[in-house]
Amino acid sequence: MRTRGTARVAQFARRRSRTVKIEYLADRPEYVSALAVWHRREWGHLRPEESVEARAAKLRAWSGHRQIPTVFIATVERTLLGSAMLVAHDMDTRMQWTPWLAGVVVAPEHRRRSIGASLAEHAAAEASALGFPTLYLYTLSTEQYYERLGWEPIERDSYLGAAVTIMSRNLK
Repeated sequence: MRTRGTARVAQFARRRSRTVKIEYLADRPEYVSALAVWHRREWGHLRPEESVEARAAKLRAWSGHRQIPTVFIATVERTLLGSAMLVAHDMDTRMQWTPWLAGVVVAPEHRRRSIGASLAEHAAAEASALGFPTLYLYTLSTEQYYERLGWEPIERDSYLGAAVTIMSRNLK
């Protein structure tokens, strides 16, 4: 027979097991293929020559620990929710700025739950811990979202045939 106390413990355990975890992709290589498909779906129009297989190879190569480049994933139990990356350069026209937040994507059915914000914040904390004073990103359409997260627009330009806003965040 279950007592009120054991019911609470069981409820807590169920809730805790559904906690979103942010991990290194390097520690969860089983998600590389799915993530490559997501990246292709989100940004394939910018690099139409890049195949899913080529993106998967890049993700594997970028899967580090406490270094640039690295890929973070958000999971709950065995479900991939999203990703974010730290890369040295995300725009070959802005090589003077490093590092960059890139590849922030959350599965459509899991959006609007702060998962993307958590991934971006985790990546920013990692960049800061690595000694970088500033983090950069470019966005096609989510400028207001990133502004709410503390990013500032620094430039508007065209990149890979698309209008982009380049943003920065002070990590000090």
